[in-house]
Amino acid sequence: MLKLTTSVAALAYAALAMSANAQDVAADNKHPVSKAARADEAEIVVTGLKRDQAFVEVPVAVQVFDATAIQRAGITRPQDFLAMTPNVSFQVANHAGEFFVNIRGQTSIRQSEGAVAVVIDGVQLATQNEFNGELFDIQQIEVLKGPQGALYGRNASAGAIVITTKAPTDDFEGQVTAGYGNWNSSRMNGSVSGAIIPGKLRFRASVAFNDTDGPYTNINTGEKPMRSNEKLARLRLDWEAGENTNVDFRLNGSRLLGGAIAYNAQVVGTTIGGVPVTRIDTNDTSLPFTNDVPGRNRQDKFSTSLKIDHDFGFAKLTSVTSYNMISDNYQAKNYPYAGWSYGGNDFVSGALGGIDALVLFGDNTQKFRIANRAFIQELRLTSSNDGPLRWQAGVFFLKSKRRFTTEQGLNGRLPTDGAGNLLPPFSGLVSPITRNLIGGGSILPTRGIDGPETNNGTLNYDDNLYRARNFAPFGNIQYDITDNIEFQGALRYDIERRSIRTLTPDIANPFFGVATGAPQATYNLCVATTGRAAADCHADRTFKQMQPKATLTYKFPGRNGSIYAGYGKSFKSGGFNPIGTRDTLLVSLPNVLVQDSYGKEVADSYEIGFKSLWFNRRVSFNGAAYYTKVSNAQQFEFFPTGGIQSISQIKRTRIQGFEFDINARLTDTLTIFGGYGLADTKIVDIDSQDPVDRADIIGKRVPFAANYNLSAGFQLTQPINDRLDFLLRGDYSRTGSIWYDQRNQPNTKRDPVDLVNARIGLSSDRWELALWSKNLFNEKYNSEAVVILPIAHAVYRAPDRSVGVEAKVKF
Repeated sequence: MLKLTTSVAALAYAALAMSANAQDVAADNKHPVSKAARADEAEIVVTGLKRDQAFVEVPVAVQVFDATAIQRAGITRPQDFLAMTPNVSFQVANHAGEFFVNIRGQTSIRQSEGAVAVVIDGVQLATQNEFNGELFDIQQIEVLKGPQGALYGRNASAGAIVITTKAPTDDFEGQVTAGYGNWNSSRMNGSVSGAIIPGKLRFRASVAFNDTDGPYTNINTGEKPMRSNEKLARLRLDWEAGENTNVDFRLNGSRLLGGAIAYNAQVVGTTIGGVPVTRIDTNDTSLPFTNDVPGRNRQDKFSTSLKIDHDFGFAKLTSVTSYNMISDNYQAKNYPYAGWSYGGNDFVSGALGGIDALVLFGDNTQKFRIANRAFIQELRLTSSNDGPLRWQAGVFFLKSKRRFTTEQGLNGRLPTDGAGNLLPPFSGLVSPITRNLIGGGSILPTRGIDGPETNNGTLNYDDNLYRARNFAPFGNIQYDITDNIEFQGALRYDIERRSIRTLTPDIANPFFGVATGAPQATYNLCVATTGRAAADCHADRTFKQMQPKATLTYKFPGRNGSIYAGYGKSFKSGGFNPIGTRDTLLVSLPNVLVQDSYGKEVADSYEIGFKSLWFNRRVSFNGAAYYTKVSNAQQFEFFPTGGIQSISQIKRTRIQGFEFDINARLTDTLTIFGGYGLADTKIVDIDSQDPVDRADIIGKRVPFAANYNLSAGFQLTQPINDRLDFLLRGDYSRTGSIWYDQRNQPNTKRDPVDLVNARIGLSSDRWELALWSKNLFNEKYNSEAVVILPIAHAVYRAPDRSVGVEAKVKF
């Protein structure tokens, strides 16, 4: 708490000192970093609080990147701008659909709702799966930190990311960008815009394509486990339907084909690809890929939205209607991933008492089929900006469903006699099945249960339908108490009903007691563990939460800065694990904290911050300090022997910290920038009363949250002549340590990671040519780890150095 108190005092002092020293001058329209450093604050507009406001006066910690910043920094994926944002970290792993954004120590996790709302062109995404993809034809990106639930509702407890694509134009224009890099990587995007009916109806069409083999090769099969081929398209129509009515229509679609589940298993005492595993170690990247089952991911996305604005004069009525569909299918070898028949692999583990790791985990495959559908309707009435009181009121409605199917199968078929009859070991142990499998190396494309006579017999199968219905009235006000003091208040009441229905067939599992050690004689987990009839395997819960937010802002004269203080409450809805999950786990894990359902996650956050301009507006310096209490923080847990992916909760956590960012235009051509964020997290309480659990967990750091991050860099835009500029950019980021286990067990912490990116090129008003490198010094690290047992672990390697060339032409 001393750190936080000191930080608050320092931030307040800096803001007060700023009011007496900052001055006004003109802007540099070629600022290469972010709009936070642009001089003319009247040009810097933040839209994330659902009303346009000047950056220097907006009462929220926010990082803003404009189109020039996006181009100069080479931002093509979400991680490119998140890495430059203080107190923001992210996890990239498993497959293209998984991308988790963490802000100020509050985490988004696998199989759960996100903690950060994502809004594109005023339309809130129903799931973060829509977010992870190529960024192209983007006008502005805003990263808002702190609770935004009062404005965006569910899943905005840590913040919001607001993206604005480039708008249609009356004048015909277009651009094409193309690039090539190592790993046989190519990318291209283009857009064209113009008038269909001048002054009335405009269009903008954008497409993008990227293809890469990825950084690594499977030394067993030659497979590129992180390969990816992605195609995207967007159409936007802007129609002035009347003097006071505007219609904005968007259509988006994409398809991605690539690898999946490119993990390395660390099982102490085994050897993978000739490399012995002496201990689990989240920092170890030495193991090669030796998988004998190619991973595969196919992801199809479609979304459409219609936004209608009608201005009544005193207020504007806005209707936002959206619908999206995501199909995400991925599959690969199951833990321990590597092929047992490959000569460089040895799964007999002395640490397991001489037990073969394949006896413990099996020679199995895993397959996931996910289908998301969501409909959103929002209505809001927003007052004009005239007068000291501005207000907004509205309602939000969401209806969604998610079908999630998981399957674990044998990597091959069981042996048969000459007549085709299955031979034992149906009365034996696991090892004969593991070692006597015939064939393998592939996964059947079916969605359903495959028999033991097939080449990929189904060991475990779980099929569930999840539904959600959310209704939320909301309102907010802005009131000028004086010319320099403004109050903002917002209130939202979310009512969300969640349900689960088990769709798994209630049929006998012929592998019961043989290959999996599972307690059920039927594939239906609910029937096997609860005694219910299949028709009764369903449940529902309703979660309600009031989400208030209030801030008080003092704006310094001359529009040179502001200081603000605020409080906000936000939440993530609770939900369900597959029915029967807890009873299944209790067979071998008597102290497991996982339940079949979990409650809502609620966060209370307090914040003080400032924004300031110095030295004739050539320097922007902004900062904030915060204190957050989280109840029932959701955490991901994986149990490979049953193929169970589940959500557990931490009863109470405490997070405190601070952040700042600075941008300085040293000369008309050279800008430097930097930032730092600290997140001091602590587990305060857990649901278990077991003294061992409490001693192991309470007081430990929250998993998946970096304790700090910092970034620094420079951008040089040096004119060569009246038409040509020389471009040079370098940026450095350091992400602090991350624990991947709530017990903070030995060797489950990743050490800090240091990355350097560079870009050099030439540009004119019509074209740009650049050479670039990401991870210039080839830092070796893992982007994620999954803790399974004290002597068993899984790590996902981050890409090593990438280099390439990029060209852009405007017309």
